[in-house]
Amino acid sequence: MSYLKPFIFLLGLLFLVSCQNEQESSAGETAPELTTTDAADDQMQTRTDADVAANHTATSTRPEAPRGGTTTIAFDSDIVDFGTIQDGEKVTHEFTFTNTGDEPLVISNARGSCGCTVPEWERNPVMPGETGSLTVEYDSTNKGGVGGKVDTKFVTITANTTPATHRLTVRANVVKPDA
Repeated sequence: MSYLKPFIFLLGLLFLVSCQNEQESSAGETAPELTTTDAADDQMQTRTDADVAANHTATSTRPEAPRGGTTTIAFDSDIVDFGTIQDGEKVTHEFTFTNTGDEPLVISNARGSCGCTVPEWERNPVMPGETGSLTVEYDSTNKGGVGGKVDTKFVTITANTTPATHRLTVRANVVKPDA
């Protein structure tokens, strides 16, 4: 019984220290930005900025907006609802946008929230006042339910805009055939 008190004390101390660290990071102190790199055995490893400075082969987990002047972007619509589709069906939608700023618009990255949502876009700059497009293909394989299941995915656009990221929404009611 005498060994139980020190054990409880150490457990409480550990709890307090972990709570303190959580409060510090949520109070505005930022942790080093995490980056990823391929290890020799093809596993992903997490590294801090200091590690990256020593080894310049790592890439940022968050795509950076292109450097230079910023502009603004306006999408005709930032949501597409494909309605009811069959499980396994692939559908596409072309999102159109206008460069509403004074600088050439450069999209540096477009990333789907999962592998079933794949964006494609023109890599050339879109001049002020001109329009461009971004095509998204959604693959509903294994996304449905009997009677239908609403599936919502997102595409995050990174560009030299203010703000630097924009989110597009892709939605469908996916119906799986009765088994």
